[in-house]
Amino acid sequence: MKTKFFATIVMLLAVFMLLPASSALAAKPIVLGCPLSTAFLYGWDAERAITLAVEEINAAGGVNVAGEKRPFKVEVIDTRDLEPGVPVSEALLVVERLILGKKADFIVGGPVRSEAAMAAMDLLSKYKKVSILTTGVLTPKYHARVAKEYDKFKYCFRITGEAKWMVVGEIIPCLVDIGKRFQVDRLFIMIQDVAHARAGGGIIAKVMAKKGWHVIGAPEIYPTGTTDFSMGLIKAKKEKAQVILIWMDMPETSILLKQWHDMKIPALPFGSIIAAAEQPGFWKATEGKGEYCLANVVNAGNAPCGAPP
Repeated sequence: MKTKFFATIVMLLAVFMLLPASSALAAKPIVLGCPLSTAFLYGWDAERAITLAVEEINAAGGVNVAGEKRPFKVEVIDTRDLEPGVPVSEALLVVERLILGKKADFIVGGPVRSEAAMAAMDLLSKYKKVSILTTGVLTPKYHARVAKEYDKFKYCFRITGEAKWMVVGEIIPCLVDIGKRFQVDRLFIMIQDVAHARAGGGIIAKVMAKKGWHVIGAPEIYPTGTTDFSMGLIKAKKEKAQVILIWMDMPETSILLKQWHDMKIPALPFGSIIAAAEQPGFWKATEGKGEYCLANVVNAGNAPCGAPP
């Protein structure tokens, strides 16, 4: 047994000596700390994208830092910030744990929820950590705060769109076009009880009313995690809504669309955001009942892809 063990050690040492120096003494990795709500679409798709990118970069030799090739290392911790009832403080603890415990060099991805990302800005400033938001955080208040206190928040970056731009540049032009093409003008609005949806839904209601549309009442607001939308849908049907604008980033939107189908609501579900409709499993989740809904996919980011023309 001792002879076999000695022979094995000799073989391993021989193999080790034949390896190139770069493999034997790997450079210190650059740690990307990713605070993401991994149970939700805007968390797990970001995690997959970051992982894929890092695998490709590392396979090509890493990144050149002052003449030295260094690999990336990804550290993901679930913030749960898209889940109902989870306090913002939990996301802040995750960001701090990534910085102090995982020794993250950069924060990438999230937090995803606007309220959590806004709260994390002070932590990023405190530790002087560059953060690049790649998903969620649609509130215009984020970049407004950077502009107002640049020296304090110059570490905070966001590469996706935001609610005001979405409303003015995408959603309202789409609604106007739908109205002209199909001679519809009765709008019912259903939104999630989160910052960007409340702000966006309110702006859409005011602007479309000015454009001659009949906006039925105030936007109907639903807490995150709602599983029954029937009362709102009954109202939409009773008031003869022709378009139902939906702004919700929760997976329960699949339930909304199934109820819309089963209740035979004669109105087009137009989603500024319909989280369920942006997922690969959408057809199965709605049992094909979401066939006619429209979803405006907002997180294409700034990378060349097939989402924009």
